[in-house]
Amino acid sequence: MQYLSLIASSASGKAGGVVATRGRAGMQLRALTICRQRLTASASEARAITGGLPALWRALTPAEQQTWSQLASTLPTRNALGQSVTLSGYALFIACSRRLITIGITDPLTSAPTPNSIPAIAGFAATAVYTGTAPNLTLSDFQLSTYDPLPNQFTAVLRASAALSNTQANVRASNLRVIEAGVRWPTQPHSALAPWLATYGTAPTAGTVTFALSLVDPATGLVGAEIRAAAPFDQSAATPPPMSTLTVSIDGSVIAVIPGGIVEIDGTPIAN
Repeated sequence: MQYLSLIASSASGKAGGVVATRGRAGMQLRALTICRQRLTASASEARAITGGLPALWRALTPAEQQTWSQLASTLPTRNALGQSVTLSGYALFIACSRRLITIGITDPLTSAPTPNSIPAIAGFAATAVYTGTAPNLTLSDFQLSTYDPLPNQFTAVLRASAALSNTQANVRASNLRVIEAGVRWPTQPHSALAPWLATYGTAPTAGTVTFALSLVDPATGLVGAEIRAAAPFDQSAATPPPMSTLTVSIDGSVIAVIPGGIVEIDGTPIAN
């Protein structure tokens, strides 16, 4: 809760457990709060990656900084609400530098590069794979595939969510972490369970993992359009019996042939 202040209008800062600020309503007083939330591993990693980038920007000449501003004005992007926005030159420099570090390139950028055309990823599918027999199933892999092979001149960056509830339809960018970067996909399907477990730990009994795939240009740090695929899984679900053809006979004479059928009594399959 905030209170309008009766003290001088020039007051600012903190004293004891009180902070003085100035808002649209005038001078205000509020209680000092200290954030006690621990940083997650991904947040700590992000800070480590980006911590030194502002200093690199300040080391650029004004002419070099201007090239980034000019490039940013030609590359509109979309925010979380889907609105078209234009980044500042500084923001574009930080984003490109961060992506290059993510894929293992640490040489600092100087002048803004000439953008290369990054192709769209044609189709993306994710499938959960199991071992064992129902109801004792074990999640053995998440297999990812694209309709067309990924181009060799660009670097794939794979992000993924935790195993979220099947009812959570809106997966935000903040729900995704980088689980693999700079790994070539020489064959498909591509196995993704090991890097996912390294990031999120043991998989629960059931859930849905959303994967997001994008291509980064290692020469510029620019990124192409991201594509997503969801992989629902349930290690306790019974595997449905295979479909087969049913033949109905009376006194040895075939009276009906029913393709792709299962005979059930009270919901229990007894024949197929």
